[in-house]
Amino acid sequence: MRRAPAIALGIAALSTLLSPLQRELYVGDETKYSQVVREMRAGSFFLPTLEGSPFTHKPPLHFWIIDLLTYPFGIDSIWPFVLPSLVAFGLLIWLMWKMGGPLAAFVCATSLMVWGSAQTARMDVSFTALLVLAAWMLQQEKLVWAGVAIGVATVIKGPMAPVIMICLFAFEWLRRRRGGQAILPVRFGQAGLPVLHALAAMIAIPLLWLIPAVLAGGEAFWREIFFKQTVGRAVGAWVHKSPPWFYVMRAPMTLAPWFFLVVAALVAIYKRNDERAKFAVSWMLAVLVPYSLLSSKLDVYMMTMIPPAALVIARFLEVEDGWTRWGKNANALMLVILATIGIAGLFVRHREVPARADVRALFAILAICAIVALVITIRGRLVASTLATGLVLVVTLAYAAVALVPLANEMASTRPLVRALVAQNVPPEEIALYVCPHLWTRGMPQDLSRARHVDADELRGIAPPRVIVARRRNAHEIADVLRGYRKVDELQMIGKPFDVYRK
Repeated sequence: MRRAPAIALGIAALSTLLSPLQRELYVGDETKYSQVVREMRAGSFFLPTLEGSPFTHKPPLHFWIIDLLTYPFGIDSIWPFVLPSLVAFGLLIWLMWKMGGPLAAFVCATSLMVWGSAQTARMDVSFTALLVLAAWMLQQEKLVWAGVAIGVATVIKGPMAPVIMICLFAFEWLRRRRGGQAILPVRFGQAGLPVLHALAAMIAIPLLWLIPAVLAGGEAFWREIFFKQTVGRAVGAWVHKSPPWFYVMRAPMTLAPWFFLVVAALVAIYKRNDERAKFAVSWMLAVLVPYSLLSSKLDVYMMTMIPPAALVIARFLEVEDGWTRWGKNANALMLVILATIGIAGLFVRHREVPARADVRALFAILAICAIVALVITIRGRLVASTLATGLVLVVTLAYAAVALVPLANEMASTRPLVRALVAQNVPPEEIALYVCPHLWTRGMPQDLSRARHVDADELRGIAPPRVIVARRRNAHEIADVLRGYRKVDELQMIGKPFDVYRK
């Protein structure tokens, strides 16, 4: 039983390598990032651009790493895009093991959001790993190294990194003060120099890029990055706007499959008065509170709360007492839900999911694994129950990564669009894409990347292209332009219809 957590963790970690063997970049942020990297390779390395304009949605470090990886692997390889997340996933697992042992690492690795994001081109796992490193350094009273980690995290994803760490520092200070313990900053020297050094590192590292970027991009760049991307997202989001209780209501999904076990663990550690676990609670609050106050909200922002939640669960699992039964009940409830989803999936059909044998097999595997894990939960100890619960989704989704990625590629990547454009057999300079995703597929003809993404005014101001592809729901916006064209093809990506017009 001692080796079981490490073996289960190894299975979860290795399973993240399956989907990159077949998958494409999917429509949305991933295909957008591919275009940013193309333009970096064309000369905009220091100040990344998208369609020629400065790309201010995210800081550049993640894109710099991808760009450098495209030189050994190539721009049409999936590995430059997913390797940063896979490496960060490995670092995250190692850090969680160091902080809370193999069970903490296992719970974190098998959280649906972490496991899935480890195989994407996004920067969320890297951001999370750096925040965990900073929290670990803070716990060991190495403030300067914590500041360095936060500074790097800021250049990965933005200013929420220092906000979270400052909140963690403040919550721990308040908790220790109320408990009559040594107040954290006093232990770093009467002058507080390490605190100042940590703040200096946290601020200076992002400024090493930001100041030259503002000088190069000018006032328009500064206004975009500060007023829209930073202040705007915080107080007046134009997208993803949700109420303060959004993350509390979404917690069962964002913490899957560990939501019920987290709740049981939180109650237990306060009943046990577990001081070591209360650091992780402060950490959870340091993520939840500031993100809840922001105007713009996305489920993925809560990924940074999963590591402290895993630490809470790991501490809960270390002791068997009257609360152990509550932990097993929590796992049993989650497994009943998963088994119900699996059984229902065998009979319920949705227009976006075809009635295929391999899709039905996915739900069958989910149901069978959940039922087996439920038997283990009823008959075994809490640790065995937790390992079985964590592996249910991993095994199910590992099957999906092997058998269903080709289907996902057809439904969610730009492969149908690339195929339609190749069939038109026209130079890419004579193709206009209106409200369309950026193009990326394995083996795509690289000259297709020169197809122009245009808005309505640009489309009316250029020489009429031979081919126009438009999202169907937006085609009425360019109806005057399309009068001289005939529809020659249609396709779907992520469930949205697109039409191909030819002059």
